[in-house]
Amino acid sequence: MNNSDIRQPEDELQYIRKIIEESRAAFVENGKIYILWGLIMAIGMGVTYLSFLLNRNLDTGYVWIALILLGWIMMIMLYRARKHKGQRAKSIIERIDTAIWGACGGAIGLLVIIFMLNYHYDPSSSFFSTLFDTISPFVISFFSAIILGIAFYLSGIVNQIRWLRNLSFVWWAGAAAMFLWPSIHVFGLYALMLILFQVVPGIILQRRYHRITIAS
Repeated sequence: MNNSDIRQPEDELQYIRKIIEESRAAFVENGKIYILWGLIMAIGMGVTYLSFLLNRNLDTGYVWIALILLGWIMMIMLYRARKHKGQRAKSIIERIDTAIWGACGGAIGLLVIIFMLNYHYDPSSSFFSTLFDTISPFVISFFSAIILGIAFYLSGIVNQIRWLRNLSFVWWAGAAAMFLWPSIHVFGLYALMLILFQVVPGIILQRRYHRITIAS
């Protein structure tokens, strides 16, 4: 066996490590996405929670539609800014991570749409009631928290960021609390969790990205 045969596996391993490190650096920039959608969802859930507490129709459906449209406009602006900078093509790890959050985010968006389509305001009721044919609004938060936990777990594994993976257990614990004690307060709990366990991690990832870029 010659030296070239020995070096080839080592070179391949170094190349794989390089791809992983570059993917991590690129991934942490996606903290912007965490912050953006975390704030949008938290505002939407906050308005929904306030509507229930005040027993008033605050046009929650229109608020959600406006927030989702704003989110997609911001996403397009971020994509164009990235494209304008001439960023390199995505690695396989980045593609996997994008697919994870795209699938989970789409599932949560579908739940929100189902909530809006099935929602009916009854002004004659003593309680700000929601009449659902098949699904309760409290279950929406429960399922959304479970899906977010899956996204955090898979994303943390793919990018080898342990604390990000461990956030999944926090989301699943929150989902269990929402399921065991269903009430209007699950909306407030969900909004608070979005701030603490999605927006704040997004800020941490952003700061980490800046440290990596400065160091490089």
